[in-house]
Amino acid sequence: MMRFVSPTFAAAHAAAAHASLTADIGGERPWLRFARFLLFAVLLLAAAFLVVGIALAALPGLSHQISSEHLPDGPLRLADEGTFALLLGFLLAAPAAAILGAAALAWRQPLSAFLWPRRRFDAMQFGVGMLAMTAVGVITVPLYLLMGSEWNPPILDPRYADSTRITYVLAIVAGLLAAAAAEEVVFRGVLLRLTGLVTRAPLVLCLVNGVLFSAFHLDPDPVAFVARALPGGVWTWAALRLGGVEFAIGAHLATNLFIGLFWDPLSEAALRRDSAWIDLGPEVLTAVIMIVFVERLANRAAGVEPARSARPAP
Repeated sequence: MMRFVSPTFAAAHAAAAHASLTADIGGERPWLRFARFLLFAVLLLAAAFLVVGIALAALPGLSHQISSEHLPDGPLRLADEGTFALLLGFLLAAPAAAILGAAALAWRQPLSAFLWPRRRFDAMQFGVGMLAMTAVGVITVPLYLLMGSEWNPPILDPRYADSTRITYVLAIVAGLLAAAAAEEVVFRGVLLRLTGLVTRAPLVLCLVNGVLFSAFHLDPDPVAFVARALPGGVWTWAALRLGGVEFAIGAHLATNLFIGLFWDPLSEAALRRDSAWIDLGPEVLTAVIMIVFVERLANRAAGVEPARSARPAP
């Protein structure tokens, strides 16, 4: 079947099929280790939720921000949005740390074995992922405007007090970094490692990971479901090709920051809404561009030059 696809894709697919994030993590009786993982996960998640519960009980005003459908509008809206972002990051980071810790205990591996196996954290991959996604976000703004979207960047909205803009930026950077890292650790880290015990087929892993990632957000809108599954699959491909989750964290963070800074206040962007299928156009374009970025980065890391058409000798 591979003879019907391009050699470039075939080579990339073969490399992804032997990714370090789906390599054998050792140990006999893998299903027994998986059972141990479930046990550790239950215990550590219970501890994490206990910590979260104590924190929310000590600060009752915070739980109201999460439970309300939208934050009240007014001059101090951005200050409340910053608090919402920090709380969101905390609520996602606590269980993510528990799941990562459970996996490390069950397989008796360092935490890095589920994030960037056999190497150190690569800050360049994180930075490239963030810059690439930011650039794509700028490119897609005109497309969304042509499709009828309204553009009223919260960070520039004159209704909000100037004194709250800097704190809003700092708060959502911190909160969304924690949130993006938490989701990537769980889905492109631990989940990818565990599904890799069953199959190392890259396209299957991308599909499964993307679908589960989208389902996690509990949005019943089918268009929104596909719109989240697409980047979930792309970031899975990035983790497979680059051998770690750094690029995915950077791209995920940039996506959420672009929304929170230049489209909607963060709590409003999180609300469910009906979408048209045409809205997937920019999402598909974004996925294609990001895969190109990933492949360029992966080929550069492997020391492979992009294929060029052969020319006759003079």
